[in-house]
Amino acid sequence: MVKVKLQGDMKIVDRYMPGSKQLQEDLSNRYSAQEPLIFLLRHGQIQGHETKRFTGGRTDTPLDDIGRAQAISWQRPFSEIRFGAIYSSELKRCIETAELICPEKEIDIDPRINEIDMGTWDGKSFAELCETMPQQFERRGSQIDHFRPPGGESFNDLSDRVLPFFKGCGEAGESQQLNRILVVTHAGVIRVLVSSLLGINLKQIFQIKIDYCQLFLISNTT
Repeated sequence: MVKVKLQGDMKIVDRYMPGSKQLQEDLSNRYSAQEPLIFLLRHGQIQGHETKRFTGGRTDTPLDDIGRAQAISWQRPFSEIRFGAIYSSELKRCIETAELICPEKEIDIDPRINEIDMGTWDGKSFAELCETMPQQFERRGSQIDHFRPPGGESFNDLSDRVLPFFKGCGEAGESQQLNRILVVTHAGVIRVLVSSLLGINLKQIFQIKIDYCQLFLISNTT
């Protein structure tokens, strides 16, 4: 597949923790109402997050009480933003996050922003795989960019799936009617976009730290 190149003027302009009061002040003072912005949000905290496991695109884990509270905390900061479009992955942790933030708003479900598919590893704990498949588990750590678990995707595969979606969002954002776009997705998807925008090699993708319900503000202006 031909690698997608994002528009050169798309860039990360800030990051915000759940319910940030600073967001509204920044939107009022730093950006014009016409400036195209993508609000890129990770879903809230999920049930069973305490155990390190591969929760990928096949494991449809719901939010826990903290995750729901994190999502609700964005209602007020987002209440005066007129989103031209709201996108979510197919997984219920993202759909629930989007619905809690923007109740009664139409949400477009797009499978391109599903979490990385971990194949037969999906849902299994790190400890289990380290014990039963130690060589493959170690190889994934050393070859994170192109290693595919059985029946799953590599981060290169994820990049090929994700970047065309964001390229389309960037182009749509040039229209005044779509100059504010909310995307609720997963850590893997966000890491792929951030690594592309910052020029970080996918081998170093886990240097990018992302908290539950953390917001990335992406500008698409020169």
